[in-house]
Parts: sequence; C-alpha cells; structure tokens
Amino acid sequence: MGQGGRAALKLGLVMLLGAACGWSKPFVDPALRLRLRANAIEPISAVIHLSGQYDLSQLKDSNHPQMEPNAHLIQALVRFNVEKSQTVTDFLKAQPSETVQEMRPLWITNSLRVKAAPSVIEKITKMESPESIYLNSGKEVDGDEGGATESTLSEAEQNVSWGIKKLRADAVWSLGFRGQGVVVALIDSGAALSHPDLAPNIWANLGESGFDENGQDKAINGKDDDGNGFIDDAHGWNFEDGNRDVTDVSGHGSQTAGIVGGMGAGGRVTGVAPKATLMILKACCNAGSTEMFESNVWEAYQYVIQKGVRLISMSLSAKHNSGPSYSKWRRASEVLLKAGVIHINSAGNRGGGNVPFNVGAPANNPPPWLHPLQPLNGGLTSMITIGATDENDTARFYSSSGPVTWEEVSEYKDYEYSSGAKLGLVKPDLCAPSEVPSTSMDGKSYTHSFGGTSSATPHIGGVMALLLSAQPSLTPAEAAEALQNTAAPVEGGFSNRCGAGRVDALAALEYVLKKNCKI
Repeated sequence: MGQGGRAALKLGLVMLLGAACGWSKPFVDPALRLRLRANAIEPISAVIHLSGQYDLSQLKDSNHPQMEPNAHLIQALVRFNVEKSQTVTDFLKAQPSETVQEMRPLWITNSLRVKAAPSVIEKITKMESPESIYLNSGKEVDGDEGGATESTLSEAEQNVSWGIKKLRADAVWSLGFRGQGVVVALIDSGAALSHPDLAPNIWANLGESGFDENGQDKAINGKDDDGNGFIDDAHGWNFEDGNRDVTDVSGHGSQTAGIVGGMGAGGRVTGVAPKATLMILKACCNAGSTEMFESNVWEAYQYVIQKGVRLISMSLSAKHNSGPSYSKWRRASEVLLKAGVIHINSAGNRGGGNVPFNVGAPANNPPPWLHPLQPLNGGLTSMITIGATDENDTARFYSSSGPVTWEEVSEYKDYEYSSGAKLGLVKPDLCAPSEVPSTSMDGKSYTHSFGGTSSATPHIGGVMALLLSAQPSLTPAEAAEALQNTAAPVEGGFSNRCGAGRVDALAALEYVLKKNCKI
C-alpha cells in the first residue's frame, strides 16, 4: 500500500473510532456551510482551529541560552501545532495535488489555513481533531471616519509636526535617542519605499541582501536565501498576496510609517523616531479594501517573532459586528507577550456607545501591565491600546471608548461587565495626538493631515522606539508601566476616554532610566 493509501486508511480509522467513542465534530462556521452547500467547484480558503493550546507557563524563558531569540518558544509552538494537525495534514497530503492549493501553519493560534477544493474541505469538517473551521473571510476594518480633516497651511508647513512637540519627543532627541538600533514592525497596507523620508529607514533583511553564488541579487533572485519560508523578503512581506511586494496602494501604511519614522529628508519631520528601522508587513487593505483577513495578521505576528523584533505598530482593528475570532486574537497576543514583543494598536474610531464591544479586535486585548486604578484583574497580553487627542489634550470625538469585557469568551471569562453591573477592562490604555502631517504614498510629498486613532497609534510606536533605543531590555510590562505612570491626564484622569492619559515621551524616558538606575 502506498503512502496515500496508508494516510487514507488512517483517516478512515480515526473517523470510525471517533464515531465509536462519541467524539463530536468541529464547529463549522455558518458562512462556510453556505459555501459548501453551493456545490461550487472553486477552491475554498478556510481557517482550521485545532484543539487545545500549548501551556506557555512551561517556558520559563523564551530566550533559550543556546538558541536565537525566541527559538525555544517557536519550536515548542510549532511542535504542538504539528502534533495537533497531524490527522488533517496527513489527509491533505494524500489528496491529488490539484485539489489542495495551500496549507499554512498558524502556530501562534494553533491553527491551519487551507485552500482546497470544496470536497476536501467538506471531509475536514467531519474530522475529530479540529476544534472549529471558519471561512477565511475579511473582517471589516475600523476605518478613519471622522478623523481626517485638513490642517491649516501654517500648521502643515511646520518643520516638526505638532504631535512630536506635544509628546516632547524632540526633547528626547536632544538626549541622543532617536530610535537608532530599534526595528519597528509596521503591520498595515505597506509603505512608499522610495519616499525620501522613509527610504533610509526601511529594514533590510540581511539574509536576502547581497549576491548569491550565481552573482544574482538575493533580493530579487526568486530564492528563499535565508530559509525562512518567504522568497525575496528583502524589506518585509506582503501577506495579502503572498509575495515580496510591500508597496502601499492605499496610503494608510505610508502615513503610519511616516509618523513612526519619517526622518525629514523631504523638508518636514513627521517621525517621532527619525532613526528607527521600519519593517514593512503588508497585511491589510489592498487596492482600497476596507477589510482585513485575520490569518494574514497572525502570520505577520509569526514573522515578527521569528525575526526577533521587539516592537509592533499596527493601526488596524476589526469591528465587533464583523465577528472577529476574539479568543485567537487574545491567544496570539499572549504569545507575543511571551516573546517580549510590545504591541501598540489603535483603539478604533467609533466614538462612544455599543459598550462593551466598541473597541475592536485585537485592541480589546488586556495590556501587559494593569494600572492601579483598573477595577478588575485578569490575564495579560502584549497589547497597549491607543486613543486620539487634539492639540489641547482633549479626546477626539471619534476615538473609541471602553470598557471592554472578556466574560463571554469561554477560554477566558475575565474582566466582567455584566450589563454594567461591573466595570470591565478600561480601554484605551493611553492617548496620543492625531490629525497631523505625514508622508504620502506617492513617494515624494506629504499629506496635510492624517487622522483617526490610526495616526495616534504610530506616535506611540515611535515613542516606544525612543525608549527601546535608550533601554533595549525594556519588557512590555515595563513599557506599559512607564507610559501610564507618566502620562498627562486627559478629561479628569484615568478613564475609558484616554486610559491613563496622553503620553509624555520625555517623562516616560526619565521614569525608565531612573527605574534602571541610569540617572
């Protein structure tokens, strides 16, 4: 009997044993069931969530002394994912090659993304090993509605953006910290790599740089020179299209990149950390789309961990009504915390109302450090959620307000809200300036005003680059503590409008250095 026959026999035995032992079939997303019932022949992309999660507490330190950063964590999660997916992967490998187009491991959530013929997906829905199976569909992104008004000409022409001055980031520059030595992973719609403010700061993957043995440029030779599973990922990766092209076609990513690390070569300094290095991870909003695919972002997270990057700036969140996979977003954020990654994320632009579901995913994940005034305790993740403020330290009307709750997510059941009887989890954690000048996607000029919490968030991505430049060993918890304990109060103090307040970069740096006995 050949390998395919043995795999098919194994699958049949597993399914037979499942029936005999009373195993239940996985939950199947209603949208996926509709696609399967349509009897279409086009391949279906599905995300298969497998049973269980690796116990992260078994890993005392994600940085094993004999391994690269996070290698021990990655190996443990990959092994667990391989074990849990064995039945599914054996089955898929036994299918005719033309019926299975993709099989990607999502070890960060213990999942698989599979693109295959409907008949293949149908058989997987009858297996025992998956926990649930969802159609790989886009989730509605919480856009920048109401937050992109034009600045006055005099404001737009300022040499240094008012947001930088409000944060006192320029005072940190005078101490010698401009983000040098820090890589910031920008998970967004790509970036204008040729913009004079961005080009000097774009990350270069050393494994895909230089020339190969045939004298070809490794960045474009069509080979996976560094063996990481991505071909020619010279500056990052396009998780939307599965290729090296991280060019921005919507403008959103170029603008967030400019606020994190625009260095002013074009005449206007828009970047909070003008010497930071920008890793471009395109995972959303291709060709003007207002949707993101969760699995693309989770893959981007994996890339960040594999590359040992310590900081993510992400101005994306999925609205509650689009049905985000809350438990998987939180699990991914727990893994990022274990890997020592600081994740800065936008709160969204929905204003007030719809509590406790007003703040989208993953921005509703708990922070790595709980403020002393946070009324309820619960689990922690890498997430630091950012709202938006104006020139007068007043919360923007559109900035999404908490609280949020996890009481209805069976895997967690914490931060209770109970229809307002309890106070839930305060969100956002902090606020920052929005509606500021930034770089544009045309590769040469500037936008007069980029708004929403999408513009507030990269400000704090830049502030974190400044702090890491001064204190490279800073942990996510230490970062959140420093930012929150030194923030300028907004609208009366700690609340669901702006958390601990508007970030003060200089005060946060002084806090970090004092705590580490450096001043």
